[in-house]
Amino acid sequence: MSNPSSHPSESVPSLPLDSQAGPTADKVIAGVVYGALAALVWGISPVMIRLGVTGALDPYDLVALRFVVCGVILLPLVVRRGMAGLGWGVVLAMVAGAGAPFILLMAGGLMFAPAGHAGIIIPSIMLSCSMIGGWVVLGERPNAKRFIGYGVILAGIGLVGLEGLAGGSGPDAWIGDLMFVCAGMAWAVYTVASKVAKAEPLHATALVAVISMSVYLPPYLIWGGFDILAAPLSEILLQGFFQGIVLAILALFFYTRAVAYLGAARGAVFAALVPGLAVVSAFPALGEIPSGLELAGVFVVSGGMLYALGLTRPARNAVDRL
Repeated sequence: MSNPSSHPSESVPSLPLDSQAGPTADKVIAGVVYGALAALVWGISPVMIRLGVTGALDPYDLVALRFVVCGVILLPLVVRRGMAGLGWGVVLAMVAGAGAPFILLMAGGLMFAPAGHAGIIIPSIMLSCSMIGGWVVLGERPNAKRFIGYGVILAGIGLVGLEGLAGGSGPDAWIGDLMFVCAGMAWAVYTVASKVAKAEPLHATALVAVISMSVYLPPYLIWGGFDILAAPLSEILLQGFFQGIVLAILALFFYTRAVAYLGAARGAVFAALVPGLAVVSAFPALGEIPSGLELAGVFVVSGGMLYALGLTRPARNAVDRL
């Protein structure tokens, strides 16, 4: 979970299924492959971050690696296009929502709580708070179906929260869960701000990365950032590659292609895979065995996402079911 346009939280539409004819079979196959790849990257991102913060790196190091790598790669785009007519207010809101504060909250939370909790809570809170923000800021009044769906999502989060409060994931797991809630709210700020700005996903990603790099890197280096050189080079390269390239750029490409082939509403279904993928991938990578409450939370949250996004209506043919 991640950079502005690389995460489900950033581009997940809340639209009903299209009423037009669905895509061709070839496009469905291509779209499903791209969507599955995007969901896989999003799902394993909490696992990768937890591997980092429980190893030789800390949350501050991960923020630096993420935005230095992505920022340097996308700097030419910002130099060429500049702000593209976007106001500083909305751009700073996007930076605050998807830049260093978001990563610090997520990575910091993963020092206390399991990766599966992050995969469940963050996208769920993002969707719910984005609905509220879209209603208040953009006047996008949600229908009853979306209200019900988000209510189901919150119930699923409650199951995970109960597990955290019960200490099943460690005595301080509830601290991490609260940080995940704040991270989801931060990402919702980015989601609403990007809708207000009508920014292109790659350009928004570039602006957030370059501005975050410019603002974050100097104080990071002054306050001990060079200590990262004591970490194993393999960890630095792995996290820099995953955070700055795979999560920030490739996941955006995968999701954009999925939407191009399947449509925005059908592409949104892959966001519902993230909680389950996060929990499943945390088992072999981190040895985190999900509890009954966590598994129940995954099913409830994923079902709520599908319902809120309007993706539970029976389709008229095999293509429309995707």
